Amino acid sequence: MPIHEIRESIELPSITLDSNGFGIIQKVINLKENMSHKMIQCDAFQDNPLPKFSGDTYLMELLVTPTPVIYTDMTIAGFPSRSPSISNENILFKEYFSNLSVVDRLSFPNRFISARPTFTWYMPKLYLTLFIHGEPDAVFDDIAIGVYCAIEAKKASLVTYGMGVIREDHIAQVAAVMSNGRSIEPARNVGQAFPMWKYGGVRPELMISGQSLANFFNRTDSQEPQNTNTTARLRRMAQDARQMQPNLDAFGTAVTADGAIPSWVRLELFKGVESGAVRDQWPPTKYADNGNTLTF
Repeated sequence: MPIHEIRESIELPSITLDSNGFGIIQKVINLKENMSHKMIQCDAFQDNPLPKFSGDTYLMELLVTPTPVIYTDMTIAGFPSRSPSISNENILFKEYFSNLSVVDRLSFPNRFISARPTFTWYMPKLYLTLFIHGEPDAVFDDIAIGVYCAIEAKKASLVTYGMGVIREDHIAQVAAVMSNGRSIEPARNVGQAFPMWKYGGVRPELMISGQSLANFFNRTDSQEPQNTNTTARLRRMAQDARQMQPNLDAFGTAVTADGAIPSWVRLELFKGVESGAVRDQWPPTKYADNGNTLTF
């Protein structure tokens, strides 16, 4: 397959950052249509390693993508509007240039991975984008960064090409997503999935007060006089018994007007005592003497 070598640069005599200390420079390279493109190698070089900057600290993000880049609401080194993460599949190459030694010349893919073919795309474009971060209204002079790309191109069917272009366009639309993980409290990490033996023993249970709820379980003859609970109270207790709780805590509700209500109360509910809305049976059912359901 033919391999095309591209050597381009982003050069600008001067750029003034906005009130947030952010600026964007972009350049587009046209490629052949109806082709599948594979990145063989990619590298960047700062032709002017000592640019003139009116502020104290600057950080530049260089991106090579098949679509325009949308900045995100995330921050980088305290500066706003970071570029999309490399988990976005439209990011073919990314490198930092900064006067902060911690991040200067960090790149993706790294030198080992980029020495062999990596990513494939179908868009007939290649965008070189430079995000510049610094102090508000700062002036950056003599920006010059060169990019080298070796690209393998081969003919693709119209269906494959069309679906590939649509996919990359859709990926570009969600590039600004900034939160896709979940936070786990360190105290809950061990045992949340495994190993369960870290917890040991059985799950605790709540104790019910016999003084206030004795009549709840006292199944006596309907003719024997006694103090009884109201239907509303029984339903409230049933609802408290069904409450789910975080791991290691007892099921049920620990603090109510009737005291602690354990989860096993729901096993002793009288017929007709439910909590919440009860759906009507529809269509209605009718049974024969032998218990079979009749069909209307």
